[in-house]
Amino acid sequence: MVGTVLGNRYVILSEIGTGGMARVYKAQDRYLQRHVAVKILKDEFRHDVDFLKRFEIEAQAAASLTHPNIVQIYDVGTDNDNYYIVMELVEGITLKEYILKHGALDWREAVNITIQICGALSKAHSRKIIHRDIKPQNILITSDGIPKVTDFGIARAASTDTATMKLDTIGSVHYSSPEQVRGGYVDEKSDIYSIGVTFFEMITGKLPFDGESSVSVALKHIQDIPPLPTDIKPGIPPAVNMIILKAMAKSRKDRYQSVSEMIQDLEKLRGKPGESGDILLPNVQRDRDRFNTRKLEVLEDEDLARSNHTPSRRRSGKTMRTVLPIIYVILILAIAGGIFLFVNAIVSELRQDAQQPETVVVGNYINRNINVVIAELQEKGITDYEIVYQSSDEVPKDIVMDQSIPEGYAIKAGSIYTRLVLTVSQGMDMVVIPDVRMQEHTALKYKLQDEYGLVVEEVPEYNEEVPVNMVIRSEPGKGAEVKRGSKITIYWSLGPKKEEVVVPRLIGLTYDEAVALLTNSKLKVGRILPEGRAGFQGKIIDQSPKEGELVLEDTAVDITFEDDSATPTPPGENPVDNTRPITIVVPLPPGIDDDTVRLKLVMINNTTFDESIIINNAEVKTSEFPHYAVVNVPEGGGYTIRAYVNNVLVAEKSY
Repeated sequence: MVGTVLGNRYVILSEIGTGGMARVYKAQDRYLQRHVAVKILKDEFRHDVDFLKRFEIEAQAAASLTHPNIVQIYDVGTDNDNYYIVMELVEGITLKEYILKHGALDWREAVNITIQICGALSKAHSRKIIHRDIKPQNILITSDGIPKVTDFGIARAASTDTATMKLDTIGSVHYSSPEQVRGGYVDEKSDIYSIGVTFFEMITGKLPFDGESSVSVALKHIQDIPPLPTDIKPGIPPAVNMIILKAMAKSRKDRYQSVSEMIQDLEKLRGKPGESGDILLPNVQRDRDRFNTRKLEVLEDEDLARSNHTPSRRRSGKTMRTVLPIIYVILILAIAGGIFLFVNAIVSELRQDAQQPETVVVGNYINRNINVVIAELQEKGITDYEIVYQSSDEVPKDIVMDQSIPEGYAIKAGSIYTRLVLTVSQGMDMVVIPDVRMQEHTALKYKLQDEYGLVVEEVPEYNEEVPVNMVIRSEPGKGAEVKRGSKITIYWSLGPKKEEVVVPRLIGLTYDEAVALLTNSKLKVGRILPEGRAGFQGKIIDQSPKEGELVLEDTAVDITFEDDSATPTPPGENPVDNTRPITIVVPLPPGIDDDTVRLKLVMINNTTFDESIIINNAEVKTSEFPHYAVVNVPEGGGYTIRAYVNNVLVAEKSY
């Protein structure tokens, strides 16, 4: 993939890493000239149409999340069967690598990181986005120590459409909630459970549950209560136990009901660690009592003998032979009773999940009006459903486009574990292009973005009629109806097009000669001094701007003639010209790669060494070199002409 360009924009530079479903690359954004991370789905997911559809929807939803602790998603696209997400490139390591590097973290640092993770998920949950795969591997730690949650979107697509996928593929089972490993309904409180596991690992450096296989770990999530962090790492505040056990409660109703609640307890712990002992709810302790294995200590014969030995040691062997069998029988019955109670508790818990009240069969709701569908669901007793509205170019408004549970599936009436999600069309989200002409282009750009939701492209162009910075037209034009999010191009005016020109030398010329030369240079005559001498046929003795200066086209040049007492040349007679033209060849010095250079011509009186500038830093194209400069010089000689290119002397001519 290195060297590949995705979307004609992102140049793949190097591979950063790989995961269960995608490979991550470092890339260069050619438009914005910045480095980004590009995540490309693996081949085995490219041909699952349902998966790709949900993947795109979830990724686009995640792209709307903006939070300092969330890795920003910039773009989602496909190119030659490469499905990719463009994300913020975070310089750092994963939280998992951070824990492996530093071991168990100081409880204060772990609390600070957990609060920031909760803040990120609070933002996501407020947008009805569930992560479903919170674990240290999906949390990046920047070089500044800031945690950033990544991989929103992928877990949702995988868990919805790939029921036969291995647990290790869609997210490590070590961090999954009991309802996730059972394949049940997942909501915000499932993320809270995973936060609890992550917090536990940061505090202790260990996982709460481990085993030889994913199945054994999954059963522990369902059956076992995690060990107390204080048993593994003494010295941490007892309230840490309370927060972790509450977050990892087996029943969702016993967990924190929102990450905001968990943040409150974490803040309380951070502020006053010795005053947070009331965080744990009674229900969590109930779970510990129900599921903890009651360890029955086996008494050794020596202990039994010691416990039944009288101080006087005068009991007979016959008495001991009578008592010992009774004790053994009691002990066996106690062990059997304990095992029975333990197994019965587990079976009761599993039976509670497996009990099936009245079931109803899900119908086909696609291409049907949502109001009709709602009435049918309520009649069947399906009360836990969610309606998600999306714009559609093809499906009419209020028509169901998709359903999360396929037709024919039987679900429990009134169950909260099998929520039916219906995706309903809200029709095409259209806007009408307003009249944009003669509006200031910057203000118009923000108006079209904020009020109309359009993507604005600006194109400046020269225009003889429309004032500078004002909009000339738009494409599409006024009255056109387009989808929100479409692109609109606005063309705004730079005013009449004018280029820079070099002011020629007018001194020594007549009026007619000056007018002809200025016209040829795309300039015009300005003030004529002394006043009222437009028809004067004497010689010009001064000008403003001076020769060699760079000015815009159509600039007026003021000229001054000889004093007022001079006599005009009679008609038909030519004035006496005391100058003659000479040509100096100006070469281009070596080592110049620019398209243009600055040319300067200076005339020096060889007697007085006075200098006069003929051309001052005129811009000349390098393609015009060698350059032939024609200069009017006084009759009689005694002068030297020097040529400079970019202030370097390149030619000299005396006469």
